This record gives sequence, structure tokens and C-alpha cells, in this order.
Amino acid sequence: MLSSLLATKLYIPPARPNRVPRPRLFDQLNSLRPLTLVTAPAGFGKTTVLSEWIPTSGIGATWLSLDDGDNDPVRFWVYFITALQKLSADLGENALVLLHSPNPAPIASVLTTLINDLASFPDEIVIILDDYHLIKSRDIHESLTFLLDHLPRQMHIILTARADPPLPLARLRARNHLTELRVQDLRFTVDEVASFLNKVMDLSLSSQDIAALETRTEGWIAGLQLAALSMQGHADKSAFTQAFTGSNRFVLDYLVEEVLGHLPKDTLNFLMHTSILERLTASLCEAVTGETNSQGMLEELERANLFVIRLDDERKWFRYHHLFGDLSRYRLNQAFPDRIPELHLNASQWYEQAGFIDQAVQHALAAQLVDRAAMLVEKVAPAMIQRSELARLLNWLDTLPNDVVQSRPLLALYYCWGLFLSGQIIQAETWLQSIETVSARAEVQLTAAAQGHIAAIRSYLMLQTGDFASTINLSKQALAQLPEQDVLLREMVALNLAMAHYIKGDFQSASQLLTQIIARGQADLLMANTLSSIYVKTYLLRIQGRLQEAFQLCQDGLDLIARRGWQNVPAAGFVYIAFGDLLRERNEHGAATEYLEKGIELGKEGAHPHILIIGHVWLSLLRQAEGDEAGSHTALQSALLVGQQQQVSRFWPIPHAASYQARLWIAQGDLMAVERWAQTNPVELPVSHLYEIDYIIMARLRIAQGDLGGAEGLLSHLHDGAAAAERNGSLIEILVLQAITFAAQKRNEEALSTLAYALGLAEGQGYIRIFLDEGPPMVELLHQAVAQNLHASYAMHLLNALGEKSPAAAALQALVEPLSERELEVLHLLSEGLSNDEIARKLFLSTGTVKVHLKHIYGKLAVNSRTQAVARARELNLL
Repeated sequence: MLSSLLATKLYIPPARPNRVPRPRLFDQLNSLRPLTLVTAPAGFGKTTVLSEWIPTSGIGATWLSLDDGDNDPVRFWVYFITALQKLSADLGENALVLLHSPNPAPIASVLTTLINDLASFPDEIVIILDDYHLIKSRDIHESLTFLLDHLPRQMHIILTARADPPLPLARLRARNHLTELRVQDLRFTVDEVASFLNKVMDLSLSSQDIAALETRTEGWIAGLQLAALSMQGHADKSAFTQAFTGSNRFVLDYLVEEVLGHLPKDTLNFLMHTSILERLTASLCEAVTGETNSQGMLEELERANLFVIRLDDERKWFRYHHLFGDLSRYRLNQAFPDRIPELHLNASQWYEQAGFIDQAVQHALAAQLVDRAAMLVEKVAPAMIQRSELARLLNWLDTLPNDVVQSRPLLALYYCWGLFLSGQIIQAETWLQSIETVSARAEVQLTAAAQGHIAAIRSYLMLQTGDFASTINLSKQALAQLPEQDVLLREMVALNLAMAHYIKGDFQSASQLLTQIIARGQADLLMANTLSSIYVKTYLLRIQGRLQEAFQLCQDGLDLIARRGWQNVPAAGFVYIAFGDLLRERNEHGAATEYLEKGIELGKEGAHPHILIIGHVWLSLLRQAEGDEAGSHTALQSALLVGQQQQVSRFWPIPHAASYQARLWIAQGDLMAVERWAQTNPVELPVSHLYEIDYIIMARLRIAQGDLGGAEGLLSHLHDGAAAAERNGSLIEILVLQAITFAAQKRNEEALSTLAYALGLAEGQGYIRIFLDEGPPMVELLHQAVAQNLHASYAMHLLNALGEKSPAAAALQALVEPLSERELEVLHLLSEGLSNDEIARKLFLSTGTVKVHLKHIYGKLAVNSRTQAVARARELNLL
């Protein structure tokens, strides 16, 4: 979250009690369309008319006063959403979480989440963005255009600006989505000039004088106000109205001289010295000027109507009218040019002590105090990196001279992080080298924290090059040297280390690290790191055949998501797709579809290529299992397209879409296409676990081609590698294919013993589709397994999932009340002589639950003991 959100930026300027009624403008504003544009030069009352309209509108309104610092897209939209939350505290909360993520989603994804929130909001609302002409960022203009194109009907945006913003105004006009108030609308009419001068300013002017002033100022409100203030010092008001002519600029210069010339010297000096401030409060003004009684001065300026605007109800914060502030700064430059750096320094020091580091940096830069600015940026940079305010950080650092940045190693390293995290990898590497070179040349000993940052950045760079040994060493070095308070960076490095261990095949070390990362990562700051770690660990558990543990981990992850309110965060898509595919493996198609599609949706919102590829590949397998070949093809093509269009780490644990496309071709009989794929993936032994799935699919191709000997040889190599590394998830699939290969060669005894091995590994873990997806050859083998009492209850369970019936299954129907699938599992383990405790451990149940199952089994079989139960089950061909 932003460390220093200025509440005064969100304050609706109060309407003055003695104001000129402007019903014609209110009527135009009441005709709200998606966008209302109020454009005119300074001094035409843009802000005033809106602040006066709001209380009459009957619409929930919120306000955001913009300044130059809002050109960082993350900062802009954080303020935007925070302004909306003045209307409802939870409005846009999920979008804020996305913005605060250390690896933020694209702004379009953030806005999609916000739009969905706004669409469900029951009331009509409007947000006013004041001084939008200060926004120069193309990214902000484009993202605001996206919001306008998808704005819910009850939401309206009003922009005030001095010129037309670079938005698609012509398109909005053509759609009747734009209301416009311009100079000709805002300028005072003759009647409004009369009301202002005689009722508000109490000048008692004649109609001729009013008409003359209206003609001279062309209804320009700031000019009229200055003229009225000037007249208060003139006895002959009619003569005064004839004393100036010309353009607004000339009139302004003349009138300002008239107004300021009548002010006491201390008031004039106060105006000039405090004109460097965007917002004014008594203690800040006193720190800048060195004078006391600033509160009294500010209140007196407000009472005198001297272009001071109150920003809160307590009269603590004010600002100058922009035009008046510009003129006061111009006079300051003329009268006290040498004092300007000192004034900015005083302001910078006050803001630093008050905790507003952003403003402290701005004033230090304005004073050209680059060393102080560098010190302040170094202080705030870690928080800005965590909040992903990279554009603003890099802009500050680009403003500072290179030698100043390089002279502060930690600041230079923050620059490296900003470049690296914004995708400027080559520039980050160049800066990293320059830091090391400068430090070596100057013989400067880097601090442990700086060395930790260098090690952390290099560990990321090494992982991308495939140097895993260096990645591990550098990650460990970084964790030993980084300060404990660098929580996010330490957890990111820990995940990087876990990934390196996974890639090297050290699953135990990877798993231990992931468990620790997940346990520590319950805060919003660590959300993306934690959720992606849950996915990676689930993937490892699946490779190891520990499906039940993977299922529980995902359920715990879903509980965490619900508890922390992360349901709509793109990174939650990792957990949804992981859980969805576990459900697919358990043959729960409806629930699997729901979770996979939800994960894919979040992946699209976050433009997250890994989530999209994984989700679409697994959705393709689900559609194939359902017999929907077209749907399977579409999902797989989506995965392939993402891989072609977006940069994807070759080491991230994701299913290879091209390999699964080859598997789909095999299922559809397009062996020529698979052969072309295989030619681009020649067999190289030994097989790395990273490419194990590719070789399994090559074995499938050889089976489909009738090359059973070739398939057997390849599967034998795969079997040895998976068994040695205890990759039981992979081993089950390999054993299934080996069993089918043996059966096709009429080697039934080997086929059944191999199948029994697979069933033994899979039983109790919830595996179903890994067997059923093999079709008729596996169905026949399962029937034989039941007949020969090889994991019979589990084999029957798999056949039941296909709607197949065996003689043993028919025996179950003879019972008054058939045994449940779980009771059959317990009965089977009972026949193997396992104790209650052993059965409980095998099935991940409590001992008490096993006893309940035994009681039900005894009752249904009409027996009283374990021995009788086994004997009766054999009579019924249940065993």
C-alpha cells in the first residue's frame, strides 16, 4: 500500500455559502453520461461549479485532485480506487490487492476486476478527476480509455482540465457517451456577473459598470474576482472599470498587481514563500517561512477571498487557486530567487519528518539537492518496489545523475531491481556490472545487505541461463545476507532456490523450502509468491504420486484464499487450476470444470501465461475424457497460442502443450502428425524428469504404431529413472503403459503383475483417470485383475467409474445393502491381514473411522468377526 496517501487529495472542496446560482450548468451536469469533460483555462471556475453541483445532484460523488506525482499508473489507480472507497469501503478491494501485489497484474486486468465490482454496486456514482491536464502518462490515458469503454451504466466520470485530454472523444461523442462544458458554458453571463459583483462582493455597481466588466473580462471568473478585490480599494469604481483592456493575460497581470499591491508586506511574503507548496498547513508553512501564526494567516486569506481553497472541514489544510499559485511563484522568482532552494529544503525536511517521503523527494529535487534526494529515494525505494510503483521510482532515479546513484551501492541496486522487475533485463545486468566495477575501483567494501541484493539479482539471472548450481549458491548467499525486514525479497529468493532444487531433481529440498514459504506467506504482501508456491508444491506431490497430500494442500490453499479475500486475485488461478486437475484425476468432471475455468479466467485477467497454459492443457485432458474432441482441441490450441505470444520460463513446472497435443493426436489416430513432432524431439538417455512426459508420449506413439519392442525398451528406461527417484506419479503412468504393452504381446502374467504394481501405488491416493484414459485395453486388464484378486476392490472401483460390471460386482448386488466403495477398500486391506491402525494410515483415515466401517461391513455381510468377514467376502467373489 502507498506509504503516504494524502487524504486531502480525496476531499471535495466545500461550496461557498455566498455563491452565484448557476442552474443552467447544473442542468448540463445532471445529464450525466459515462464521461463529462469540463475544459477551460485557469480561472473559469471548473472546480467551483462541480463542488457546488455535488450537494444538489443526489448522486454519490467522490473526488480526486490530481498532481504531477500521479503519472505513475499504479499510484494513479490506487488513488482512484481509494477515492471510490469513500463511497463504500469494500468497493474495488480486490483490484487494490492486485495493485499492491509485488508482481502486479496488467492494469487492464486490475480494471476488469474493478469493473466487475462496480457493475454489482447498487447506486449511481460519479468520480471527479480534477486537473487531469497534469496527467502525461500514455499508459494512464490508455487504461482510462479501457475503463470508459467498459464502464457500468451506474458509474460516471467527470474530468476537469485546461485542454482536451488524449482520450477518444470523437468516438465517445458519436456514441452519445460524452457531456461537455467548455469556456462558453463556464463564463459568467451578464446576470451572473451582476449577482457576483453586487451580491457576493457587495460592490453596488451600476448596470453600465457591470456590462463593461463583463465585456472586459468576457465572463472570466478569476478576472472578475480580481477586479472586485481591486475595486475595494478604489473610491471611483466606474473609472476603474475603464482602466484596463486587452487579453486575459494582460487583465490578469494588471489586476494581480492591483490586488497584491494593497497587501501588507508580511502577507505578500507569505504568499510568495509558500507558493512552492501544493498543499498548505500551518506547521508546514511555518517550517518553510520561519514565521509563526501561519494558521491565522491562512484563515485570514480564506476570509479575504484571496484564492485560497480549504481542503478539509477542520481548516487545517488549504491550497492556492492554481492560477494564483502560478503568479505567486512567478513573483517569488523575481523577488527572492536565491531563497527558493532554501524554501524547498525546508519543505523537504518537514515532509520527511512527517513521513511523506514522496513529497520530501520532490522538494529535494526542486532544490537540486541531488544527494539529499538520493538519500530519500534510497529510504523509500524498497516500499515502492514492493508496491510495484516502478515507473515513479525509475523516473526519480533517471532524474538523478548516474554518478550520484552509483555512489550509493544500495540505491544503485534498487535501480537494478526496478529495471529487472519492469522487464529491462539487459539494462539491469549492465547496471549490476557497473556497481561491481565502481565498488572495486573505489575499493569500497559493500555492506552485507548490498551483497545480498547482488546475489539475489544474479540468482534470478542464473536460473534463466540454466546454471542451477550457481542459482542455488547465490540464493543461499542472498538469504544469508539480506536483512530480515526485506520480507518479500527473501521469500522471492527462497522460491527461486526451491525452483532450482526442483529443476535439479532434488525434490526433498524443494519441498521443504516450499512448505516453509507457504507457512510464512499469509500476508497480502506475499500473496503471489505464496499461491504460486502452493502450485509448485502440488506439482511436486503429483510427480511423487502423493495425490492425497496434494489434494489437502490445495484445499488448505483454497481456505487461505477465502480467509484473506483473494478469490479474484490472478495468482489464485494457480490454486484453482491445480485443484481442478486433481478433481479431473478423481473423475469429478463437473467440479473440475468449474475450478479449471475459474483459474483460466483469472489467468486471463492477470495475463499470466503460466496459469493460462497449465489451465488450458488440463482442460483439454478433461474435455478428451468427456469425449468432446472439439473442445479438447480448442483448449489445447489456446495453450499453444499463449506459449507462442508470451514469454514463458522454460524451467517453470508446467505441462508441455506441444507434447500434450501429440498425445491428443495419438488418441485421434493422427500418427503422421505425432511422428513429425517426434522427429523434433529425438530420444536422449538418460531422461531428465523435466522432459519425462515427452518420452512417455513417444512410448505411446510406438505402442500406437505397433512398435511394441521399441515401446518396451523406452518404457524400461523411464521405469528405472522414475523408480530410482521415487517419482511414483510418473511411475504409475509408465507401469500402466508397460502393462498394456505386455498384454498386446500376449504376456498376460507380466501384464497383470505390472498392473498390480501400478494399482498398489495408486490405491488410496484417488487415482482414476490415469487408468480409465487408456480405454479398452485397460478395461480388459482390470477385469482380469478383479478375477485374480489383484487389488480387486480398487479395480472394481475403477470399473464402476466406467459403468463396467464384473462377476464380483454382480455379487455385491446380491447383498441386501451393497458395500460402499470405501467399505470395499477396507475389506480388501482386511483380507491382507492389516490391523485397524495400518488400514487407517493406508487410507488416510482415523482409527475410529476404520472401526465404524468394519461395523458396517459386519452388518451387511451378517458376520461377527474379521475372519468371518473375509470368508463371506470370498464366497461372494468380493475378494
